[in-house]
Amino acid sequence: MNKYYLIVVVCVCAVLNVTAQNTWVVPQDQKEKLSMVEFTESMQKSGADVFAGKCTACHGTPGKGNFNALLNPSPDDPASEKFQLNTDGELFYKISEGRVTMPSFKSALSKADIWNVIAYVRSFNTTYVQETAEKIESNIPEGTVLSLNLDYEEEKKALKLKLTGTLNGEESVVGGVEVTLAVERYFGNLKIGEGKTTNKSGLAYFILNDEIPGDSIGNVKLIAQVVETELYGDIKTEKTLQIGAVNNKPALNAERAMWNTVKKAPLWIIFGYTGSVLAVWFFIFYVLFVVKKIYALGKEDIPEDQKVI
Repeated sequence: MNKYYLIVVVCVCAVLNVTAQNTWVVPQDQKEKLSMVEFTESMQKSGADVFAGKCTACHGTPGKGNFNALLNPSPDDPASEKFQLNTDGELFYKISEGRVTMPSFKSALSKADIWNVIAYVRSFNTTYVQETAEKIESNIPEGTVLSLNLDYEEEKKALKLKLTGTLNGEESVVGGVEVTLAVERYFGNLKIGEGKTTNKSGLAYFILNDEIPGDSIGNVKLIAQVVETELYGDIKTEKTLQIGAVNNKPALNAERAMWNTVKKAPLWIIFGYTGSVLAVWFFIFYVLFVVKKIYALGKEDIPEDQKVI
């Protein structure tokens, strides 16, 4: 009796586990989240690029049904009815937070990138009608086009960001907006200090306390952007300045290393992996050969004088 009871308990737990994995509860306040801007073709195009680089491996190509069906819970086809039943807020939350086999992208993608992906996914739903949130009141007049400018001031040994806004052909400085600055790196951008708020002159300074490693002539690629993308849009600028320390060392992906591509992986990994695969296949064929030999021996007639009575 105890044996059968244990089996029932295990089966119930297994069913509950599968159910829990397939039920993704999103907080109500997140479910109702809306984009501050209306989805555009430009956003869809940007979202398609992000989707191709980050999402295709699991979700496949929208509308093709070629998602990875081996994953549990299933990633589903973004163009499917089940997927499209998610609200915009649910999609934003799930992409940001992730769970089980779905990774969290809140550190890998900006909020603007996530909204771009959602805009791209919604382009496969002909019945979708977007609902946008009302813009938060700010001291920036409606219709103002913001832009960032980045320069280096040798006397202050600082990088200067200037935020301006253009409305009806007139340009003015914009203060009170938080901005960040980072150096582009192969394994993720390196932030320079903490975020700064532009002053009444629209300026924010980032002091360089340490030397930044550059390339062979000291070039450094810098990325400046506005933090509140949902409020102001995806405002950023990229600029290469010769302000870094000269670095003649080869790039991390230039030589053989464990984190490099297959063609540039260490030889011991390549030979070790290849040897292991060959050894496994040799063992499998050897076992099959022995099994076949045993089967053949079992089919042979045993002489009368060798039979065991």
